[in-house]
Amino acid sequence: MNEDDNPKIIKKDEMDEKLDQALNEALSLFKIDDNIQVGLLKLEPETRLPPDGMSEHELCHEFSYVIQGEVILGTESGEKRMKEGEMMYNKPGTKHYTYNDSSKPAKLLWFLSPPLQDQ
Repeated sequence: MNEDDNPKIIKKDEMDEKLDQALNEALSLFKIDDNIQVGLLKLEPETRLPPDGMSEHELCHEFSYVIQGEVILGTESGEKRMKEGEMMYNKPGTKHYTYNDSSKPAKLLWFLSPPLQDQ
């Protein structure tokens, strides 16, 4: 069996390090061919991503899972609060932003399918 055929495991300490690298900026962990991209985001209190305007992934189905804390997901249709343990789905082309309006950091795991082409 080839080394590349083995499952890739990210241990807790490494995951904590990567979350620190993902401070207020989406960090890609895995990008598998043209199928899926998985990453992390750690938003500090009173932080919005993007800072102005909205993100849009025209071709990507997007999922986010709140690992810790809570955030507001804003779209052209309004805002929805997401709490720890909750997951969201955005269909391709949905304009959106994520805002941590709390006093504690928020940590999210995100998935895009297909992956962004520029990362």
